[in-house]
Amino acid sequence: MKGDQRAGGRTWRDRALAQVPAHLLNACRGVKYFIMSAIGSIGSRFPHWRTLLQYLGSLRWTVACLLWMCVLTVWGTVAQVNPEVGLYGALQRVFRSWWFRGPVGLPLPGMVGTLAVFFVNLLASLFQRFRPIRCYVGLWVLHLGLGLLLVGSWVGVHHARESTVTLAEGQSTSVGVSSHEWELVIIEPVGETRRRVHAWDLRSLRPGQNLPLPGMPDGATVHRVWSSVEWSGSQPPSPEALRSARHVDPERAIPAVVLRVGTDRFALVGEGDALRIPRRDTTDAVFVHLRRTRHPLPITIRLVDFQKEFYPNSRIPRSFESRIEVFDGRSQRPVVISMNRPFRYGPFTFYQSSYIDHPDGPEISVLAVSENRVRLLPYVSCALMFAGMVLHYLSPGRRR
Repeated sequence: MKGDQRAGGRTWRDRALAQVPAHLLNACRGVKYFIMSAIGSIGSRFPHWRTLLQYLGSLRWTVACLLWMCVLTVWGTVAQVNPEVGLYGALQRVFRSWWFRGPVGLPLPGMVGTLAVFFVNLLASLFQRFRPIRCYVGLWVLHLGLGLLLVGSWVGVHHARESTVTLAEGQSTSVGVSSHEWELVIIEPVGETRRRVHAWDLRSLRPGQNLPLPGMPDGATVHRVWSSVEWSGSQPPSPEALRSARHVDPERAIPAVVLRVGTDRFALVGEGDALRIPRRDTTDAVFVHLRRTRHPLPITIRLVDFQKEFYPNSRIPRSFESRIEVFDGRSQRPVVISMNRPFRYGPFTFYQSSYIDHPDGPEISVLAVSENRVRLLPYVSCALMFAGMVLHYLSPGRRR
């Protein structure tokens, strides 16, 4: 029996790993040779680099990072209940920050900072403990998948965009509206039916910045910018009545911009009325408006019908769905988006978020749009980690 299993003096695991691990082994040797050569050149100038590598690759850092990530998960979940923080505020403060201020102003590492330390610890332990031999191939692939997962999470956090699409039956659109990002726009009418729009991200505006106005040689100057304001008295408020508001959910924050046009100052607050500025060269006017950021979509969607079902003898919705038409510039096709059936188009994913019920008007559907160009990276990372575990199990020289 053993002779059948060890035909030619090789086990079935040796035969299974005879080809693929050899290529992976060569790749691991090349990567480690490159990194260790770089570390060696640094070590000639800094003789204590090995001590630093051992310190960074310590399992104490690994355990500390994992425990702190568990604490941050609970912390962020509880913070969402606070109305002054909200869901998006908890995401920005805890999960998408390098550090944040905890109780009594104590600076604490956020989830991004913790993941960065964990990534450095992962690399240090990888090149400190593992060797480029066959029995470590699975562990190299597993840690490669884990590192790719961390990199994909970082890219997704900093480059993914979220918006909403609100449509009544019969309406169509090709833009999504952000729920927490704002922009200052200058709208210039062109002809009778067209208009030209110039937009600036609110976060990029600085006091003293000049904004060109069509037909105005001096343009407009940014006097002051608030991410969130409050005021008392008149509506709309005057520039002198505005004051900064703190600890506000970013989704409910009301930003403001004070502009100076000539000798006059004007306050733009939230999605209020647009500022009308007459042009000097014509009888037309340009409009300056503060609004939520618009994100263009690669398709045009039209809401054909919105349907909802309630539980018996109640007004609690059991399910609701939107029947839409999607036009991508070449063809048009019907699509159904329901609570558990999103619609995906390239890096964009459309979810059925909620609806607005108007008894005397058309039904309105609210779709959540997520743009994530590394959406498939977590699946690739998990596949690599699974393959690494399988290779490590099949490796003939692994420790038992």
